[in-house]
Amino acid sequence: MNDLDKASAGAARAAWIVAAPLIVLIALGFGFWLGRQHAPRAETLPTLGRAPPFRDFRNQLGRPVASAQFAGKLQVVTFLDPYCTNDCPLIALHLVALENDLRLAQLQQHVQLVAFNVDPWHTGPAQTAAFMREYGWNPDDTRWQFLSAAPAATRRVVRQGYHVDYAQVSLAAEAAADARAKARGDYVPQPQVANALAAQARPDFDVAHNDMLVLVGTHGHLRWLSADADSISDVHLVNLIRRLLRRR
Repeated sequence: MNDLDKASAGAARAAWIVAAPLIVLIALGFGFWLGRQHAPRAETLPTLGRAPPFRDFRNQLGRPVASAQFAGKLQVVTFLDPYCTNDCPLIALHLVALENDLRLAQLQQHVQLVAFNVDPWHTGPAQTAAFMREYGWNPDDTRWQFLSAAPAATRRVVRQGYHVDYAQVSLAAEAAADARAKARGDYVPQPQVANALAAQARPDFDVAHNDMLVLVGTHGHLRWLSADADSISDVHLVNLIRRLLRRR
């Protein structure tokens, strides 16, 4: 190799040494941009309206409760029937686990669990307290309030305010509807969960209702909802709660 060729090769090597870090930086920058384009975005939590105010309810201890008492707290709202033998006990167990997760995350002082009793015709504080106790909650602990009211007040808050439908259905009518569904081939069996309270009362009816779970923000606005309250991940709920509390 002559001197001219050696000089050219040396210049080429020098140019590569200078350019290589720049190429790496450009590649890294492009990769970072591309990753951001395809990274999953956080779930948006819009304001969906205002939670209905109320005054004429009593909790599991028989004490009067008004919505104003929850001001400044994030509410986890559900709708339960104390005599239920399918989804409601599962939701209750879920809420007990959620409260434990909130305690571990040091968020429990900012969150209020609220359940509305969707059987205002036959049950009240005595039954809601027994239901809570059966599934692992001390009724004296009012971090979870299971609220009952007269049928008209319940309808105004649950059906008209939260848009959660519920209806009393006789067991005979329910069995007939199941038989028709089986004949059509679209019958979906409900999970059956032991409920000692229902076994003792032996009601001849069921209360059909939506298994809704609603997050109400600290300013009283509806911020998130799910129609499958019994199957939502506790981790997901805690993350949603943390985000809402951070942005209050």
